[in-house]
Amino acid sequence: MENPKEIVAKSALRYITSGDVVGLGTGTTASEFIKALGASPLSKEVTCVPTSLETESLAKRLGLNLVSLNSVERIDITVDGADEVDNNKNLLKGGGGALTREKIVAHYSKRYVIVITEEKLVENLGSRMPIPIEVLPFSYVQIIRELNQMGLSCQLRKNFTTDNGNYIIDCKPNQKVLKGSLQDLNKAIKLLPGVVETGIFINFNPEILYHKNGQVLEIK
Repeated sequence: MENPKEIVAKSALRYITSGDVVGLGTGTTASEFIKALGASPLSKEVTCVPTSLETESLAKRLGLNLVSLNSVERIDITVDGADEVDNNKNLLKGGGGALTREKIVAHYSKRYVIVITEEKLVENLGSRMPIPIEVLPFSYVQIIRELNQMGLSCQLRKNFTTDNGNYIIDCKPNQKVLKGSLQDLNKAIKLLPGVVETGIFINFNPEILYHKNGQVLEIK
């Protein structure tokens, strides 16, 4: 039997048309979409931009036509997963460590489709999963100290380096931060020298496909 991630990932194929430039996300559910795309007739009719070396490797094995972001004028549609989605369709991403490239590809995409399972729907980002922050190795200790002072309980992700050669700090917000402004939190974090990017995705207006009780439901 197909698992929920396979079901919701395959449902995103209906948004892909011949000639599209397709952004390929990173993570377990995004991987299921890539497998489904690779097995479909559309696999020879689209061009794909991967968001990580892991995704690139999988897509190559499946015979998908890959190009770099710098070689295309636009991305027609990106299909990706998420660690959390709140009531305002803000996203928490970066469990797989590809948050910076994922955010760049999302920014340059005309259409942004997120495929998730029901448990990823939350009231507040950071309530279920820590907030990932990509940082330069040069100053990660100082950044952790400052983040802790902001109400985030932070730990360096052990034995992990991003495709960009950086570190990931995973941060659990306290209740005050959890209930506060995502916009203000994201801005405050990004103002810290040495922070490359956060896993908070705001104002991307994604289309959300989620699996619930054997069905795929949509939040536009």
